[in-house]
Amino acid sequence: MSATETEDISDTDTHNEDAPLSDHSVFSQAPRGASPTGSRALANLLLMEHDFRRTRHAREIANIMASRLDGFTHCDGVIVWVKKNNGIDIVISRLEGRQLKIIKDKNLEKWAGKLAKWMEKTNAPAGELDTETVPAKIFDIWPEIFPLEGLHVPLTNPGNGRVGGLLLMRNQPWGEAIKIMLLQLGEAAGYSLKALELGIYSKTTSNLPLLLGLLVVTGILCGVALSVMDIMPTPDVLAPVIGSLKNMLGLGT
Repeated sequence: MSATETEDISDTDTHNEDAPLSDHSVFSQAPRGASPTGSRALANLLLMEHDFRRTRHAREIANIMASRLDGFTHCDGVIVWVKKNNGIDIVISRLEGRQLKIIKDKNLEKWAGKLAKWMEKTNAPAGELDTETVPAKIFDIWPEIFPLEGLHVPLTNPGNGRVGGLLLMRNQPWGEAIKIMLLQLGEAAGYSLKALELGIYSKTTSNLPLLLGLLVVTGILCGVALSVMDIMPTPDVLAPVIGSLKNMLGLGT
C-alpha cells in the first residue's frame, strides 16, 4: 500500500475514533490492531451505496455524498451535481473541524454550477482535475475556502452515460486504491439516479455484488481479514449486516 493510501486510511480512523464497535460487526473478527481504519472506511462506503438505494429524490443522493465522504477519505471540500430536466442540481460541502458540512450559499452554488456545466460540456475525464484547463472566468473566482486541486468522479451508468459528477478537493495526492473505490461509488450513484428517473426504485434492492466487490478489494488492499462468504444476497440477511455497520460507525439504525 502506498504512503498516500495509508494516510487516507489514517485520516478515516481519526474521524471515526470515537465511533463504537459492534460486537456482532462483520468486521469484528479482524484484530483491532490490524488496521480497523480500513474496515471503518469500507463500512462508510458500503452504507453510502446502500442508502443511495433507499432515497426518493436525486438530491438525497447528492446530500449523502457531500456530507459523508469524509468518513471514507480526507477531503477539504466536495461538490456534487446531478442532472435534471432543465439543468443540474448542486450540493456543496466543506470540512469544518473534523466533519463535512453542507453549505447553502447562492454565490458558491452559481460558481459550482458553472464549473460543473463546463466539466459536463467538455466531458472531463475521471481523475485528478487539471486546473490549467479550467476557463479563466471560472478559475479566477475559485473560492479561497477550497484547494485548487481535486479529484473528479463522474456519476455514470451503462447505456446512459453521465448523470452527474463529484469533485473532491484537497491538497494531498490521491492513492490509486482510493480512486478505484470512488469510481465504483460513482457507478453505484449513477445506477440509483437512473432507477429514480425510470421509476423502478425498490427499497429492498441493493447493489450487493458491488458491495461485496468493494469488500474484497478493500480487504486485500488494507490487509484486513474480512469474511464475505456468510453474507447472502437477500434483504432479510442483509438488514442485520447493515445494522451492524451502522452501529459500528455510531450512525444508529
